[in-house]
Parts: sequence; C-alpha cells; structure tokens
Amino acid sequence: MKTESFFIKTKLLLLLSCLSFFFLCKKTDSVSNAESVPLTSKRYNVLWIVIDSLRGDIIGRYGVTPNLDLFQKNAVSFQYHLVNAAWTRPSTLVFFTGKYASANPVNFWDYPTTKSEVDAFYRTEKKPLPKLLKENSFVTYMVGNNPFLTDKYGLGVDVGFDQLYDFSNYSEDTRKITKKTFEVLEEIATHEKPFFLFLNYNDPHKPYTPPSGFTDRIRTNEVLDEKKENYLGEVAFVDEELGKVFETLKTKNLWDNTIILITADHGEVMNTAHAISPFTGTNTYYGHGQDLFLENIHVPLLIKLPGNLVKGIVSNMTRSIDLFPTILDYLGLTIPKSIHGKSLRPLIEKTETIKRTYYGETRFTQGYGEGSEFLLQRSYRFHELGKFWQGSVGSEFYLYSDVKKDPNQENPLRISNIASLKDMKLNPSLEKKIQRFWKQIRSMEPKLPLYHLSIQPESADTEIQIRVPSGTIRMASIPDDVILEEKGKFVSVHTKRMKPFEISFEVYPDVSFPEFDVLFSKKQIPKSEIFTGYFGVSMDSCHSNCDLLYESGSKRPVIHPNAKVYFWKEGGQKKNYSSKQELGTDALEILKKQGYVQ
Repeated sequence: MKTESFFIKTKLLLLLSCLSFFFLCKKTDSVSNAESVPLTSKRYNVLWIVIDSLRGDIIGRYGVTPNLDLFQKNAVSFQYHLVNAAWTRPSTLVFFTGKYASANPVNFWDYPTTKSEVDAFYRTEKKPLPKLLKENSFVTYMVGNNPFLTDKYGLGVDVGFDQLYDFSNYSEDTRKITKKTFEVLEEIATHEKPFFLFLNYNDPHKPYTPPSGFTDRIRTNEVLDEKKENYLGEVAFVDEELGKVFETLKTKNLWDNTIILITADHGEVMNTAHAISPFTGTNTYYGHGQDLFLENIHVPLLIKLPGNLVKGIVSNMTRSIDLFPTILDYLGLTIPKSIHGKSLRPLIEKTETIKRTYYGETRFTQGYGEGSEFLLQRSYRFHELGKFWQGSVGSEFYLYSDVKKDPNQENPLRISNIASLKDMKLNPSLEKKIQRFWKQIRSMEPKLPLYHLSIQPESADTEIQIRVPSGTIRMASIPDDVILEEKGKFVSVHTKRMKPFEISFEVYPDVSFPEFDVLFSKKQIPKSEIFTGYFGVSMDSCHSNCDLLYESGSKRPVIHPNAKVYFWKEGGQKKNYSSKQELGTDALEILKKQGYVQ
C-alpha cells in the first residue's frame, strides 16, 4: 500500500510539474511577442558599429545599403542624430565618455596627442565605457581601423579594451576587419560573460577606393561626380561586409541577445557652398572636421534591442553624447552624474519629457542648436599652437541658419559680433533668440582660468604691463579710474589712485602664461616682493613649471596686508603651456593612408 501511495504521489507531482512548465512557457511566449519589454538584464551583449564618414542621408537612398535597409526595418531609427564633434578622435572620445570634446584633455584641433594630454586623460577619465563595462564582468574588444584608440603612435589614448585589433596600419583593411570580427565572434561565442564589441570600419572615409563592381550597385537619378560615386561604392562595400557580420551573429546565436548600435563618427562635406570652410579657410570639399554644418554632423543612428522587440522611427533631435548613457541604461548599470548626455530610452519608450539641444565643437568652430535652428561661431576658444594655428587671434563671427527655411545652410545670416546685433534691425524675437543661443554657447564651454592682480600703490603713479607670447589678453574687471591701453598680446594699465585695487583678466585661448611688470613711480617691483597663489609664496621662489604655485582653486587667497602686489590664478590649467610635438613616421604613414594628410 505504501509503495502504491508513493507512485500515486509521484505521478501527481510530475503532472503538476508539466502543467507549471506549460503555463510558464505560455507566459514566456507572450513576453517575447510583446511590442515593448523592459530591458534591464546585465547579460545582454553590446555590438557598437561605427561606419566612418557615413552621412545621415545615405541609407536607403542610393541602393547601396540593402543590409542596412533591412536592419533599419527591425530597429529603432533616429532620423535627426547629430554628433558633437566633427572628426574621428574627438567624436570617438565623446562616444566613450558621454562628454563634450572640450571636457577631456585631448585636443581636437591637431593630430598629435602630447604626453601631458595622454597623462591627463588617464588621470581624469577613470572609467571610459570599455573600462566601465569590464568592471561589470564584460569582456571588451575593439576590431577596426581607428588609430586614435591606442597611445602607441602619439595619435590617441587607450580607453581600456581587453583586446584591441587595430588595422590602421594596413592597406585594404575592410575585409581584414571583417575576418578578424569572425574570429572574435567565434571566441566570444564560447564565453559565459557578456561581451562589448566595438567594430569600426574606416570606409567610406577618403581616399575613396571601392573594389571593382561596387559603384555599379548605385541606383539614383542624381547626377553624381566621380568622388561621390566612389564614396557610394565604398558604402556598398561596407554594407556587404556588414551583411556577413549580421549572418555570423545569427549563426552563432548571438543576434537575439545583443544590443546592436550602428552610427558614424561624422559626416562628409559634399556641398560646394561649404567647399572652403568659412571658419578655417581650409578646402574641406569631400572632407570633414572644419565646420559644424549639418552635412558634417548629421549621421545615422540605428539601435536594435534584443529580440527585435522595439522598432520604429524617432524624429526628435538626439546627440552622440547620449549613446554612452543609453548603453548603460539598457544594461541596468548606473549612469555617472558627470556625463553630459541623456539616455535615449525615454525617447524609445515614448516617455521623453526633456528638450534636447545641441552643442558641438571642432576646429575653429563652436555651435549651438535647438530644433532646426543653429548658431555657429568662428572660435579660437580651444586652440593650441601647431599646424592649424600660429598664435594670432582674429575676428570671431557668427552664422545663424534655420534648416527649415535653408535646408542646405547655404545662405546663413552672418553676424560680425554679438554687439552688432542691435544695428542689424532684425525681428526682435530673432534678435533675442540669437542672443540666447550665444549665451548658451558661453555657458556650455569650460570656463577659462581667470588671473587676478591685487595692488597696494606706493605712489600716485602706478603702471601695470601685461603681455602674452600667444593668444590675446581679455580684461575681465578693472576699476573705473584707470587708463587702459589694449593691444591684443599687450595690455597697459595706468592709474593715479592711492587706494588698493584689483584687476582681473583671462588669456584667450589659454595657451600661454601671462608675464607682467608692476611699476610704482617708474620703479619696477621685484619678483621677491610679489606674492602668489593660495599660500602667498614669493614669485621669486620658482623659475620653471610653476603652474601650481599660482593656483588658488576656487577660493580667494588671504592677502597679506604688507603685500604690495599679489597675483593668483582662479581655475585650473589642463595642459602644459609648451606642448608642441612632431608626428612620428608611423603616425604620418597612417594618416596618409587614411587621407588625413597629403
């Protein structure tokens, strides 16, 4: 009887287990068929694909992107996606930090990265995306052609990949990149850990040399010149390679459990109206990096979430600073408060409540945009001595455009300076808008260090002479009863007042350290009697690399009552003042192969 009872109980347990499994399966099926499913698992893989120089108006238009077209149908397509920098190195660092280019120490105007820049990057950027994911149990790989993701050539920085396979030193790199991607996916498929793979194709970056037959795939009524034909041929070539990668992901059972993000680091100038950059004076036709017009910054963004559960089109403005937090959001990881971007998840899930605005930086150019309207400024704000700038500061004008009225930005409103707005007799609402855009540019850029001189006159004849070897001096504050003479790199201040006073100024851009003399009744005050910095050390106590001596941080120093002259700097300096560096042979060869230098 006991044996018979045992078998009956066992059968009942088995029946209940089968029923439970059946209902669990039904519940799982209903989730997999849903339109939108919360994605919070850390077990999803991430594949981030960058197609260098791919403009935002190419996919689906010329018949050269059949694989991307199909991918787009099963993904979220962002129609108005803008990068916050207009050439590869700063744009890639925006990807991996979620911050504007000027927020990290690596310059975005010249190719060499100095040792001081690299050291400062490692010191300040503790967790770029690959390192952050590695800390959260991801294995991280980079496969592609991007010489700016290694510090070995003096062109970039190491952002922390476990394995980095860079093909920038190879000719005909595209198929080699695909082959190495297959090998990495083979290795990845055996891992228990989730992976992050950054796949970076250099095509269709110039020089445009598509393999034979790919230009034959172009289908358009547009009259194309040879350069655009070859550009589109390279797009067709990369699209074919991506089709192979997609197929491999599926055969390795990695497709459904991987977040796949496809974008570009910048666009490409193809409008003859922008052939010569108004900001740099450089010929940028079939090039990039010399302005922030839409054709330079509008790029594709396609995101496929696991299981193809969410699809559709997002027409709102999005920015490349938003990609870093989006990845973390969908992986269920904490988004650092220090970043500038915002996750795209609210847009994807139609819960967006914020208004995204644009701020961008590239050589000689800063820009701000809201919706279809942009204000671009010719700017020396972030420049350093070198190939692109020899130290003189010229006029800084502004170009305002509304792409609803002027889609190609061929006829922007030119403003010689903000002060002249009142004389232009613009519509009052437009004038206020331009003023507001200008203030936004000023508020979003990092502040320049401010230099202060506190003077206790000994006579009714005080003279202060300030000079810089490069850039220009901009006075921030001076007393009303002084005579000021400004000559760019030289400023002279005269006063007869006997009461203590202060003057403040900045060096624009911050590329050289100011030298100054203070004279009472034509007699120069020696350095031994000038006190400086937070601790009031004599200026005579240091003769080289004295940056830290002058710092006061954000606090005003306690000025000794007997100090005739007190000097301090408010706001840090991210680089050494002397930072010239020549490119090595390997670096030059890489840049020549990629069309960066002739």
